[in-house]
Amino acid sequence: MMKALSLLMMLLLLISACSSEKKPDTNAPKETASLQAKAVLDTAKYLELGDDLVGETKRKISTTLVEAMEKGGVKYAAQFCNLVAYPIVDSISKVHHARIRRVSDKPRNPKDAMDEEEQKVFALFKAKAQMPNAELKPIVMQHDDGTVGYYAPIKISMPTCLKCHGEVGKDVKAEDYKVLKSLYPNDVAVGYKEGDLRGMFSIRFSKAH
Repeated sequence: MMKALSLLMMLLLLISACSSEKKPDTNAPKETASLQAKAVLDTAKYLELGDDLVGETKRKISTTLVEAMEKGGVKYAAQFCNLVAYPIVDSISKVHHARIRRVSDKPRNPKDAMDEEEQKVFALFKAKAQMPNAELKPIVMQHDDGTVGYYAPIKISMPTCLKCHGEVGKDVKAEDYKVLKSLYPNDVAVGYKEGDLRGMFSIRFSKAH
């Protein structure tokens, strides 16, 4: 009788243990779904943040550039931008605790050359740009160091851009290009046509953002 009771108790304990082990499995799909939802929300958050910073940067630089062009043409604007554009970007970066860069595979200033990660992202934009009626949208990705990267294409969007970035001798006047080369001896940021992919915004948000 005692042996039978002992066996019964052991069976009940085993059944109880098995039941308790299975409980976490039933909740796993809910936890996975929650994590996936959080990832989607994070992407949306950084897309919005990146869009806002790109918009602010474009507005400030464009306003400065238009005023300089109206005041003294390409020669004056080139010298003005050489002194003012980077401080504008740096000030916005500090306010928003993000690193903002405007990079290109054909940079005017060597400081705007792409790093390895940026080259990979830009290759995606370039490949998509070859497709008919392609719409290039910003990309958000998490990097190995925990930072979040936001990348948005920069195009030659209007004829005015060609005065500094078009074909030398045709769109870019020879005397204007001499000024550009004096400021940027290693310049390769010419030869573009309207609508061409010129580069991209590269924004990094810290892990604590």
